[in-house]
Amino acid sequence: MTMTVYDRRRIGVLAVVTTVVALVFASVGGSSDSRSTDTAAPTTVESTTTSTPLDDAAAVGPLADDSSKPVNLDGPLAQQPTGTAPIAYPGPGEMNRVNGKASYVRFPDYNSAICYASTAPLGAEVTIVNLNNGRSLRCSNIFAVTLPSGADVVIHTPLYLQIANLVDAPLPVTVSW
Repeated sequence: MTMTVYDRRRIGVLAVVTTVVALVFASVGGSSDSRSTDTAAPTTVESTTTSTPLDDAAAVGPLADDSSKPVNLDGPLAQQPTGTAPIAYPGPGEMNRVNGKASYVRFPDYNSAICYASTAPLGAEVTIVNLNNGRSLRCSNIFAVTLPSGADVVIHTPLYLQIANLVDAPLPVTVSW
């Protein structure tokens, strides 16, 4: 089997890399020389440990019982982790709230407070708050025709005028029920 030029180059590079790695390993590996031990100064290391019993078994560290110092300056340390984490759940009114864009439409033959929010259940009493000025209104959610593009809520035109001008459509709102 004849080797190509590329195979010979690969073997040559492999030999060079292996030699370099072997030399680095030998120099770091610590072959001790008798001259290096004669010139080195003797060193002594003394180690002392102190421990103080804690009154509170849940606290950790030597300063756990000293609560007068701030935490970032050697104050009391945190308690032992229990393996659980606090989980934040939304409040009771938070689950039925969405943000969206509102527009207006004139529902035929209706003079009552009606609107259509696609995310709210049909027949629910819906509160719509204008996020630009804070004005709000209440309306009954009914099924309407398709929504205009860019809008999630359509409000009967006389109601829409209670929270904004018609030129402001589509309007950023919060819908809750």
